[in-house]
Amino acid sequence: MVKSTVTETKPDSGESGGAGAARKPEKAKKSYRPFIIQAWCKKCGICVAFCPKHVFRCDDRGVHVDKPEECIGCRFCEMHCPDLAISVQERESAPGVKAS
Repeated sequence: MVKSTVTETKPDSGESGGAGAARKPEKAKKSYRPFIIQAWCKKCGICVAFCPKHVFRCDDRGVHVDKPEECIGCRFCEMHCPDLAISVQERESAPGVKAS
């Protein structure tokens, strides 16, 4: 009996029809926009502390959305706000246009 050796192709090899040929199409990146209802906010700063992307800023006038384009939609701010003053909404984009 003769043993045959098996060779594997690398996924990134430039061969057509190889293991790397079938790739999933890229999904459009979702973008989110956080809103603060200032009348409900007691300026505790919990949202500032829990935001992993540092979207919020707190100063003497209260909490503000400083970098809305950085929001990843994790909703940690929304979950931890004791006053329910924060809402995170997904931004709408036209079909075929990537959200920015």
